[in-house]
Amino acid sequence: MRIGELARQSGVAASTLRFYESNGLLPSARRSSNGYRDYPSATLERIGLIRLAQSLGFNLQQIAGVLAGQGEGLSHPLILQGLQTRLAEIEQMQVRLHEQRQGVEHMLQELQHSWSSGRCLPLAELLVK
Repeated sequence: MRIGELARQSGVAASTLRFYESNGLLPSARRSSNGYRDYPSATLERIGLIRLAQSLGFNLQQIAGVLAGQGEGLSHPLILQGLQTRLAEIEQMQVRLHEQRQGVEHMLQELQHSWSSGRCLPLAELLVK
């Protein structure tokens, strides 16, 4: 299948497909006699895996690492390890986001209280609290 058809069926721009290919996420396409890329239909599944992994927050380098060994089949231990690592990263982000939310809520309350009483808090005073 040519790159335009693959782009339409996968919902991924042709330029993105070329990027994936040049960065090892997709195997090099066979070239027809006129130089057009010719992808096997199995490429659609691989693109689906890439998009799923991206939607879960994996970066392209991480995805390429897992897909590199796909010729022998996806490594189940490698996939599980990657998912566990990603879950730990998400949990760390949640902790940081919770702390940031508390800080923003505190600052919002302080400012609203201060402004309702007609005074403006200096930035230094906000940061100390």
